[in-house]
Amino acid sequence: MNISKPVKILIGILTAFAVLFPFLIMPAFMMFFVFGSGFPFFDPQSIPSPNDMEVMMPFMFIFYPLMMCFSVVQLGLQVFYIIHEIKNKALTDTFKILFAIGTFFLPYVAMTIYFFAYLWKDSPQETQIEQV
Repeated sequence: MNISKPVKILIGILTAFAVLFPFLIMPAFMMFFVFGSGFPFFDPQSIPSPNDMEVMMPFMFIFYPLMMCFSVVQLGLQVFYIIHEIKNKALTDTFKILFAIGTFFLPYVAMTIYFFAYLWKDSPQETQIEQV
């Protein structure tokens, strides 16, 4: 499969988003809510005021669409990577199976490795295999 450089860059950005989102954005989101409300769980007498919720609403309107986009991006990337892995003639059957299973069970690892090892480079291995 020949993929143009701008599409590879877009896939790389989406893969980075899918890989980094759970490790960077979600903890930042959770820490904002924990520290933003002033630790109300330490003091059983404290009750969050309605103003605290009004301050957090703009951030919720940013983070919730990001969380929804994350699910759609991850599903779309899994479908794309599975199709690309199956159609990749440079892979042996063993690697096709391993990458396909890895895309479902360990997408953070498998998609990143596959992107750098087979998708990003211009795949000179395919031409060598066809010549032999």
